[in-house]
Amino acid sequence: MNKTPFLIVSSLLLLSCVHPDGARSKLETKPQASLQLLNAQPNSIPSFEEKNGMVVIEAEHFAAQVKADIRRWYRFDKSSAVKHGLQDTDLPHPEGASGAAYIEVLPDTRTNHSEELQHGVNFSASPGMLGILSYPVYINQSGRYYIWARAYSTGSEDNGLHIGINGLWPASAQRLQLCTGKNQWTWSSAQRSPANHCGSPLSLWIDIAQPGQHLLSVSMREDGFELDKIILTNNPDFTPLGIGPSETVYNAEPMPLKARYTDIYEYDFILSSADLFVANNASQHAIYHDKARDVLAINAGKTEVRDNFFRASYVVDTKIMKGIDKRHYNNATLVTLAEIDGESRYRVLLNDRLLGEFQNPATARDYQEVYFPLDDFRLRSGDVLSVEIMAVTNGKIPENGGTAYARGRWRGIVLK
Repeated sequence: MNKTPFLIVSSLLLLSCVHPDGARSKLETKPQASLQLLNAQPNSIPSFEEKNGMVVIEAEHFAAQVKADIRRWYRFDKSSAVKHGLQDTDLPHPEGASGAAYIEVLPDTRTNHSEELQHGVNFSASPGMLGILSYPVYINQSGRYYIWARAYSTGSEDNGLHIGINGLWPASAQRLQLCTGKNQWTWSSAQRSPANHCGSPLSLWIDIAQPGQHLLSVSMREDGFELDKIILTNNPDFTPLGIGPSETVYNAEPMPLKARYTDIYEYDFILSSADLFVANNASQHAIYHDKARDVLAINAGKTEVRDNFFRASYVVDTKIMKGIDKRHYNNATLVTLAEIDGESRYRVLLNDRLLGEFQNPATARDYQEVYFPLDDFRLRSGDVLSVEIMAVTNGKIPENGGTAYARGRWRGIVLK
C-alpha cells in the first residue's frame, strides 16, 4: 500500500480542523485550537477497528473535517434547535437515528431537481472537493469491504455521497445513492451509474490491500445529505436492519500503572540492586535475589545472618553509565522496601565513605517503597558504591516458635 496519501491527509487534518460542533479553526489563526488534536487524551476522539470482518461507525464521531468553507457537516441530536440559522429545507430528524444523533451537510440549497445546480457549491461530481470527514480505522483482515450507509433523504437531490480511503477516492466507492425509503432512515449500498441512477445493492466497495491503520473519508456529493451510520463489511450476504450493529470502537487495554520508583519522576540514572550490585565474599551466603520483587535482600531464614550488616557493591563503569563520570550528585536517593515484620537498616558507602545510614519506618503495607536522601558525592570510573543491609525484627509477627524477620529488601539508588 502506498502510504504517501495517508501522510498527506494526516497533515491536512492538523493544519485545518473543523470540530463536530461546526466551529472552524486554522493553524495560522488559532493554533491552540488545532493543537487540541495533538494533546488529546487516549480515545478522546474515537478510532475504529474492524472486528470479525466488519467496521461500524457512528457518522457524528468523525475525527476531523477539512474543506469546510463552502459546505460543512453539522451534528444534530435531540437538543439541537429546530431553527439553527442555516439554510435547510427540512427539520432535524434525531428520532430513529442511531444514538439519537447524526450529521448533515449544510447549507442545503438544492433538494429537488428544479432548484439551481451549482457545481462546486451545492453539488460535487468529483470526490474530495467539499466537506471531507475522516475516521481512523484499524483493519485486521485485508480484502474487499462493501459499504453501507444509513441516511435520510427528503428529495431527489440530497441523496448522494462519496467515500474514500487513505486520501484516495476509488471509483468503486464514489456516488453512493439513496433512492428508496424517502423521509425515513434508510440503508443503502448502491452506486449511481449512467445506466442505473439508483444503483444496485452491493455495488459500492473499497479494496484494502494491507492490514493496519487506515483513514476512511467521506465527502459531499449533494448538500442536505443526512448521514447516521457507516458500515464496512467483507460479507456480501450481510444486510443491516434497523439502526444496525453497534460501533466497533477500538478500546485499548489499560496501560499498567507505575509499580517501581513510584515517586521518582526525574533522574539521570538508576542503579538497580538486582542488576548491578554483587555481594562480596563475606556476604554471598546472606544476600540473595528476591525474584518476585526483583530486589536484593537478606536470607533472614538463616538465623546466623540476622542483626548483622552484609554488603553488596557496584564498581562504577562509565561504559554502561554514559555521561556520569565526574558528575556531582546532590539529590541521589536510596530506595528500599518497608516490611511489616521489621524495620531493616541500611548503610550507603562510596569508597568506604559513609553517604547515609537509615532505618525503614514501621509500615502496615508490605513492600511499600521508602526513599532516603544521600549526601552529596561525585562518581568516577572505578569508584565502588556499596550498600550494607541488615535484617531485623520488630517482634510483631510470630514464626516457627519465634518472630519473623524483615529481609532488608532494597530496590536501588537513583542518581539525580
